[in-house]
Amino acid sequence: MIRRSNNLKGDTIHVGQKLRVWQGNFNVFVDKSQNVLMLKDGDEVLKVYRVSTGENNSTPAGKFKIASKLVDPVWFNRGVVVPPDSPQNVLGSRWLGFDMPGYGIHGTIEPETIGQQVTAGCVRMNNRDVEELYSLLPLGTEVVIVD
Repeated sequence: MIRRSNNLKGDTIHVGQKLRVWQGNFNVFVDKSQNVLMLKDGDEVLKVYRVSTGENNSTPAGKFKIASKLVDPVWFNRGVVVPPDSPQNVLGSRWLGFDMPGYGIHGTIEPETIGQQVTAGCVRMNNRDVEELYSLLPLGTEVVIVD
């Protein structure tokens, strides 16, 4: 965001360089029918990501808040604890949990599934995309999901 808002070509900044820093309020909009997640500032769409949503319409529609943020999350699968480094841990590198327990936005170990309705109800993203969101979104960020 800093690079884009300052028209920077690379990742290098210099001591004394003046930068514009975004100070708005991000929000997230997920369209299940299109399998897209939009990062927004008010009504302005800043970035669109391809995502996976729930099989058989299992991703809940509604308004949620990000209530938890985890790096390398543990997955609790039907009472079984699946550690972050396990090849069976489907959560990928980040977890942005909703204020509705058991649901959230997370990474993946199966990037080939992005764009499909295949999850147990969460919103699945490529790891690099969810890592970007994780760095931008504070706790309390509003997430709206529509059918």
